[in-house]
Amino acid sequence: MTDFVFIDEKQKLMGKVKEDRIVEIKFYDSLLGNIYRGKVVNKNDALSAYFVEYEKGETLYLNSKTPYKIGDNVIVQYVRDPANGKLALGSLNFKLENDSYYVKRFGRLIKQKEGKERDKVKFEAIGSLKTRLIQEEKFFPTPKLLYENSLKDVYIEENKDKEIRKVDIENLKEFRDFLGLIKEKRPRYGDLSLIIDELETMTVIDVNSNSKKSTNNKDKFLENINMELIDPIVYNLKARNIGGMVLIDFLRNENKEKIEEAMREKSKEYDLDSEIFGFSPMGLFEMTIKRRGDRYATELKKRNLLN
Repeated sequence: MTDFVFIDEKQKLMGKVKEDRIVEIKFYDSLLGNIYRGKVVNKNDALSAYFVEYEKGETLYLNSKTPYKIGDNVIVQYVRDPANGKLALGSLNFKLENDSYYVKRFGRLIKQKEGKERDKVKFEAIGSLKTRLIQEEKFFPTPKLLYENSLKDVYIEENKDKEIRKVDIENLKEFRDFLGLIKEKRPRYGDLSLIIDELETMTVIDVNSNSKKSTNNKDKFLENINMELIDPIVYNLKARNIGGMVLIDFLRNENKEKIEEAMREKSKEYDLDSEIFGFSPMGLFEMTIKRRGDRYATELKKRNLLN
């Protein structure tokens, strides 16, 4: 098995393959990380909410305790893509980084990245850029893109210890397998399967033992099935870029703590930004996952990579 990072420069898509499976996809034509001089076009004082035009005709949502008037300029970073009917999200506390340092607008110190050596030129450059961006608030025209993200370069730097392959994504076997998975509502794993119902407001996953027969006591049998399907469950959550509330209907076994701990460990292994609530009184396992844009199926359909 070979682990590697892939980049398709035509589709502006990159990601990681681990143990013959795609475990991460990123689109580097995203606006994430871009910094704009935007204009406040509407507001809700009761919610400290502002609607900021960051490109001509395009609006994002900004929550801020700093008071602004309609028509004011504001320096804002694009931090979340629109999804599920919600606007893109902006932040005043923009973050800048290069391969050695990072700094936030409201952070006093420029911080050195772990394992990096001091570099005076890069240190001074990131500090000067921060100062310039803050000063841009008083200038015109508005809206205007002030700083464009370097998602691809940062991703390559973060994964420089891995093999980097430039690919035509449609000819990558692991990608074809990935597409087959995210289209499947009932993925099978030997004698077992999952039923994945991706609703607009939540995702419900049902564990199904199909025709698998018990060869020992019933409780241990059910526990073993649940444990066997934890990796496929968390991988599907990651692979589909599912966010929001997730309910999992595990088979009813006694040792729920074992299932809960295994879900925590596997979520951490797959780097899911999640919060585990455990089993409800109704016996359903509850968790939430921070939304990071649209589900991959939606994003890939936009790019004509998924039918």
